[in-house]
Amino acid sequence: MQMKKLIALTVAMLIMLPSCSQKLAATPTNAEIESVGLTALHGRDPVSIQMLLKWAEQGHMVAGRELGLVYSAMPQKQAEAAYWLEQAAKAGDSEAAFLFAEALYKGTLSLKPNSLQAWKWYELSANKDNAKASFMLARMAKYGEGIAKDIVLSVQWLKKASEQGNAQAMFLLSNAYASGEGVNVDPVKAREWLERSAEADYPVAIQALAMELDGGEHQKTDDALRARHLIKEASDERLLRWNKYQ
Repeated sequence: MQMKKLIALTVAMLIMLPSCSQKLAATPTNAEIESVGLTALHGRDPVSIQMLLKWAEQGHMVAGRELGLVYSAMPQKQAEAAYWLEQAAKAGDSEAAFLFAEALYKGTLSLKPNSLQAWKWYELSANKDNAKASFMLARMAKYGEGIAKDIVLSVQWLKKASEQGNAQAMFLLSNAYASGEGVNVDPVKAREWLERSAEADYPVAIQALAMELDGGEHQKTDDALRARHLIKEASDERLLRWNKYQ
């Protein structure tokens, strides 16, 4: 009985879809576009893809980004994916700029690897509050990719990524303050960023903080207890989110 109801509901929705698409196509909101994008991405629904294409051609940058995401999952549409991500990035979409930069950095979506151009689009995305892009700029500056090697600049981007909420950047910034790499040694800031990274559930930071609290014969009982809790938490986080920060 439940299956019959589900089939009937699905058929009814398919019948209504053309009229719904006409209503949405007039003035779609970003939420509506993203909803259609999810359907297109996971269901390869041709009607949803056509709706995205129509909106993208009308200049909706979110539709361009969503269409780029859909096409990026289709082997025969890689070049078109790059095109629409670039158009959305040019229109100011932060996530599209990040995704286009990723394609340029890695040489995907039928593009050749180009660190210089990747830096440009990562920077645009980072300046629109994309923490992942800021983190990539920190990495690239450290290793001299797309720009001359610059440890000081690398730390500046680590700071920005940390302020934008990237837990891995917080941990690396803590290390920079602890070692004086690209910044003056500052144990207070090193501990502050380590704490913040741990609070953001970055497993390596949780374990590092636990080790700090668990050292020395004069450690406080409260610190020892917290260290044990943190070690368990670090282990749990690795099991639950082992690939989150890759």
